[in-house]
Amino acid sequence: MERNIAERKFSFDIIKVFKALADPVRLTIMRGLLSDKPGTERHCSSFGLTVSRATRSHHFKVLREAGLIRVVDKGNMAVAVLCWEEINNELPGLAQLIRCATV
Repeated sequence: MERNIAERKFSFDIIKVFKALADPVRLTIMRGLLSDKPGTERHCSSFGLTVSRATRSHHFKVLREAGLIRVVDKGNMAVAVLCWEEINNELPGLAQLIRCATV
């Protein structure tokens, strides 16, 4: 029998997700990751963002803390990977909404 939606436990804090996606820079990052194949690793400088390095780091931190991306340490650099499976399983339709959102 299916559990009541109110009883279901989610790993995402939906408020953090919406706050993370409310910023145009972070939305651009998410769109870039969504345009890649699942599991693709992208360096933070590969998105063509016109913000300072510190600001860019902050945006990736917010996305990571919201559970939308994970950061993989590659020794002398770190890369971002979209949490495809988790997003599709727990937030179905979110990827499509991000792709269609206007900035």
